Order: sequence, then C-alpha cells, then structure tokens
Amino acid sequence: MNRRTLTLVLAAFAFLFLLAMAACTGCNGCTSCNLTVAWPTWRGSTARSGIQLFETTLGDPNAVSTLHTVWTFTLPSAGGFHSSPVVAGGRVYIGGGNGIFYCLDGNDGHKIWQYPASGTLTQQFLSNPSSMGIASSAAIAQIGNETAVIFGAPDPTYPGGSGLGDGHLFALKASDGSLIWESPAVALLTGTTGSSTTEFHQQIGYSAPLVFNDHVYIGIADHGDDPIQQGKVISVRLSNGTIDTGFNFVATGTRGGGIWGSAAAWEDIFVTTGNSKCWNGGCQSEPSPNHGLSMLRLNKDTGNVIWKQQPVPFSLDNDPDWAAGPAVMFAADCGPALISTQKDGWTWAVQAGPATPGAPSVMWSFPPGPWTTNGFTPADGTYHGDDDYKRPGATWGDVYIGVMGGYDTVTSLGSGQTRLHALNVCGPDNQRVRWIKDIPGAAGGWTYPLGPPTVTPSGMIFVGTSQGHIVAIADPQLHPSLGNRCEDPAIPAANCVALGHRLVPDPWIHDVTLPGSPNDGVFGEPAIANGNLYVATVDGNVYMLHP
Repeated sequence: MNRRTLTLVLAAFAFLFLLAMAACTGCNGCTSCNLTVAWPTWRGSTARSGIQLFETTLGDPNAVSTLHTVWTFTLPSAGGFHSSPVVAGGRVYIGGGNGIFYCLDGNDGHKIWQYPASGTLTQQFLSNPSSMGIASSAAIAQIGNETAVIFGAPDPTYPGGSGLGDGHLFALKASDGSLIWESPAVALLTGTTGSSTTEFHQQIGYSAPLVFNDHVYIGIADHGDDPIQQGKVISVRLSNGTIDTGFNFVATGTRGGGIWGSAAAWEDIFVTTGNSKCWNGGCQSEPSPNHGLSMLRLNKDTGNVIWKQQPVPFSLDNDPDWAAGPAVMFAADCGPALISTQKDGWTWAVQAGPATPGAPSVMWSFPPGPWTTNGFTPADGTYHGDDDYKRPGATWGDVYIGVMGGYDTVTSLGSGQTRLHALNVCGPDNQRVRWIKDIPGAAGGWTYPLGPPTVTPSGMIFVGTSQGHIVAIADPQLHPSLGNRCEDPAIPAANCVALGHRLVPDPWIHDVTLPGSPNDGVFGEPAIANGNLYVATVDGNVYMLHP
C-alpha cells in the first residue's frame, strides 16, 4: 500500500470513528459503543461505498456458514419496507411504507419508539413503491449535543402545505423520537391529476439524506414520470432544518433529470440524474441546460456544476435513468474514483480527484468500447432504455461489486439482472472482470431481483434477493472459488479462450433463506453492524441475522 493510499484509508477510519462516537453519544443505556456498532447511513458512509471497514466474524466463511435469523420485527400494518435499516448505539432505525418511522432494539427487535406517535407520513399520489409512506433510508448525525436520526418523508399535516403529502426532511432525537426540527417542503405535491403539467408531482422517494458540510442534502425526482418533473438537489442546514437558498442545483431548464438515487460526498457532492426526454410530458426539444442522464460533481456550497459525464445523448434517451446513485472509491491505488451503473446496464468510472471545472477524466466503461471516450452515437448499435439496472454497487480495495449488464449487454440487455460482477477498477480493459456470480433466489423482470450488495473488509459480500434470500459471496482471495466461467456469460467456458475472452472465478457462496421466503423479498441493503446483519423486506419484516 503506497503512502497516498494509506493516508486516504486512515482518513476514512478517522471519519467513521467520529460517526460511531457521535452515534453513541447519549445512547441511553446501550452497552456497546465500539466502532463495529455503526452502520450510520445508507451504504454505510457518505461515500456510499457499501463497506463496513471494521472486521467481525461476518468476514469468516466458516462463521458465515452458520448465519441464521435471531429475531424478527413485523410491521403492524400494510406497507412493507423499501427503505433500509441504519444501526447506531445498539438500535435499528427504519421507516416503513405504512408511513411510520421506527426505532428498534438491536438485540431483540422490540419497538422502542415510533414517529409519529399517531397518524402516518403518507401522500395521496401513489405511483410505485417509492411513493408508499417512507422509502428514504435514514442517517445518524450530531446536532449540537443531541444525537439525531434524519430521514425524508411526506407530511400531509404540515401547516400551510398542500395537505396531499409534500416531501419534508425530519430530524428526531435518537433517544426518544421527539422532533428536533422538520424542514419546509423540499418536494412539492400540489395535485393528484396524472399527466398534469400545471401541478407539481415531486417526491423524495428512495433518495436518502446526505449529512455533510453541516448541511443535509436530498435529491428530488417525481411520481412515476406522471409527468416527469425537474430534478433538484435541496440543501438544508443541519442545525435547524432551514433551506439554504445559497445552494441551487436543477438538472434541466424545464423538466427531467430527477435524482432517483442518493447523493454521495467526498470533498464535494456527487449525484447521478434521470432522463430528460419528458416522458408523458410532451417535450419535443432538448432542455437547456440539460444535466439529465449524467454523473455530476457539484460544489458543496453553491450547487454549481464542476463537471459532468453524460454518455447517452438526448437523441438516444429511451429512459435509461442513472438511478443507482454514485459510489466514491476514495482509496483506490489508481486515484479516487466515482463509479455507478445506468439502467441501460453500462458501468462508468470517473476520476474523483481535484475539482477541475470542465470535462471529467473518464477512467473506463464496462462493457468497453469506443463510447468510453466519445460517448454513445446512433451508429454504434447500442440501445439505452430502462433495463432495470438500478442498484448501487459496493467498493472494496480496488474492486467494485455490483449489478450490471456485462459483456453481453449490447446483445442481451436483461441477462445480468440476477448476477453480480466484481470489476478490477485499476486494471486494463482486458482484465476488468475479477469474477462473476449468478445469485440464487432472484427472480428477473420488473421486480428488482437483487438489492444493493454490502461488503466486509476481508471481501465477504452480502446481498438480498427478491425471493427472500440473503446470499453471502466470498471473494476468491478469502475462500477458494467453485471453479471458473467465461467473463462473457453468453459464452460457454469451453469456448471462452478460443473466442478471445478470459476465464474468471465463480465464487463460493452461502445461501440463507429468510423465514418469509419466497414472497418476502429484500429491496434494500443488508446493514453490517456489530457482527450482525440487519435487513428489511417488502412484506414488512426486519430481520437480524447472526452467525
């Protein structure tokens, strides 16, 4: 490990140390406030990297082979969970599709408190699961001397609001669930007429709050493109929840460019945006500006665009929203990288180093091709539509692990939805694929077959499936693989080398079936905290699993 990488890793540990200590402040009787307790935000950190940096027995394949469910918490009313749990101070925090936010005991799963005490945080324009109650995963933060839990949700009772469920940010005391502040409306819902171009149909949806720079940043998208809305990032002050009007980012001059995923941070703010073709909205020409279908670096104080990567031009926009959100790989040996996958299946890596205005430095695309340097063109034979690649990946060392199309993306758009790829971020194109694994218990189609993967420091990956499985995958560095397969999944192993491709490992796995399987699917991420896994399901259960 070189000096630069060591410095970045130490900085990351220091950052997580501060988060963990903040999460333990005033935890009211928790018996364990060590570093491994915390999974304090969506994807584990503000880098949205999906890694727990502190090792536990979950990194041991022998221990993982005994992984089992210890307790279950079940929603008392319909709605399910499309947010993911965060864990701090021995407690689990999560919002439900029933419009209620819960604090659970991490040891036995009993409810400690709920917010609101009566009533629900719901809205009157339902389009897909992102609009059902609370779909935004929370974040733990320190507000003065108070440990707070922050999340986004609709609020039909806000004084002076529409009464339909405008989106707001909430900061609650982690100790007892009492309100510290509620922001003004950040996502406007002013009517419920489908396709109306005179009403606002904005929503927070799956976007998780990013606590950074003494502010909370939240992405705004829309209700099922009915019609498409203007994508935005809103910044509120952490101390009191007021909107900072000095920060301004809108993705387009008219409609489009919704922030469907969650912003990441490393020196500045990074976001990915949705389409700008104004689906169901009737747009005939490209908006100006057009920051849709882009990966962007934004100034953390002003929201000004520092650079953007926009490989799919307006003319080829068939709805390939960049919905997964970015992950920052700040300790890669080849320099800090920003990585994400579009809904069309392509994965992109961009240098996330010095904030130099202008065009970004693209490291690679996967699958590779002339589009890496020039973007896509009508003549390259590619198609860019909604092919269900919406899940953010995880970073581990110089490896990126995620759901993506792979070498067969150009010819077989939907084939990779139940598969994980591990990519060598710092290697050449001809050595990009580290391993490939088809995940059991994952149904294809419009069902989000896999959730976002999470990873331990040793290289044990955990992912939930649409049929109620938690699957552990061991990087071959941790455990011998089961054999080899072709890096192009469409080619049999026997023909792989002769056709110009490489054989790559097929990793060892351990498959755990959750009690509610097969109908109790996992939409979100497994949170790794205190040697346990915490996972929520669409049928309304939170499970704690332990070796």
